[in-house]
Amino acid sequence: MTSLVVDAGSGNTRVGLSGAELPAEVFATQVEAGNDVDGVLRPIKRGIVDDWAGVERLWELIYGKMDFQSSDQPVIVTDSPTVKERDRNKMAELLFEKFEVPAYFVGSQSVLSLYAEGRTWGIVVDAGYGVTHTMAVHEGFAFPHTICQMDLGGSDLADNMVALLGDRGIDMHEFGGKKSATDVILQHGRLALDYASEAMQYRMKPGTAPTYTLPDGRAVQLESEHIRATEALFQPVLAGCRGSGIADQIWEAIELCDGDREGGPMRKLSQFVLVTGGCSLFPGMQERLKSELDAKAGAPRDIFITAMSVPERHHAAWIGASILASLPQFVENNFVARAEYLEDGDNSVTKRCC
Repeated sequence: MTSLVVDAGSGNTRVGLSGAELPAEVFATQVEAGNDVDGVLRPIKRGIVDDWAGVERLWELIYGKMDFQSSDQPVIVTDSPTVKERDRNKMAELLFEKFEVPAYFVGSQSVLSLYAEGRTWGIVVDAGYGVTHTMAVHEGFAFPHTICQMDLGGSDLADNMVALLGDRGIDMHEFGGKKSATDVILQHGRLALDYASEAMQYRMKPGTAPTYTLPDGRAVQLESEHIRATEALFQPVLAGCRGSGIADQIWEAIELCDGDREGGPMRKLSQFVLVTGGCSLFPGMQERLKSELDAKAGAPRDIFITAMSVPERHHAAWIGASILASLPQFVENNFVARAEYLEDGDNSVTKRCC
């Protein structure tokens, strides 16, 4: 029997059946606000459920798109590395008691992303719509003490682009606002290998940056916004966010792995870094990370930094879950059956789910 595979993030929800190479449906993680309130809401913020009534409506939307009864298919769900146990239990309660699913499994997005790459160990960086996580994984199990979170993602980069263009008198709110700003970043955004040097070059040579065509047909000559907006991934303060950047997060995880005893399970994890999520699609990401980590080490370091093929990278967690749920023995041994949940409750989820 196939399983329903659901990866609901802050920005997009990916849905499909186990064994498929890519999700059948990808749509914005938003629902009608309800309670006689006009507009839409995003029930998941920074990777964590913010509105459970909204999540229930999201599941109704999912089953409507897939066009089958919830009681007919086991379901595997991805969740954030920083999710609280109570939220995992709440999701299980919703699916078993409201939607009466026959079986359920939940796995960490970072662990599942590694599976999609055909690996079970390494350091995983997931730079998504609303949050960026870094954590070390060994043989399919995460090391919680290595988790780093930056409350910055693609949504914040779009806000940053709106502000940067606004400083030049270009009001993006007149041209689709955040949606158009996102389009600018998707078309022209990249990560500079040497940000300070390249930003200076654009100032010294006006007219050398790319041109973006606004929805009304006007062409806007960018200055350095296409590298300034994305630079916030490495320097969050540029987008008004606190905390360390993506390279600092990885380095912290590397130091924790290096600090393990000789021959310990964490020692080798720093040799492989997997970068996933929509923000990892920016050209120059891998090269910039390697440069930053070598600089922190004081010399070139034996680190293999990789990302999945460009069209699939932002689907990594869903793909990993699809692979896992296509293994009959894994489903039999690890999914929580409805009867088991009704008997043991939350303990069954805690015992079986990674």
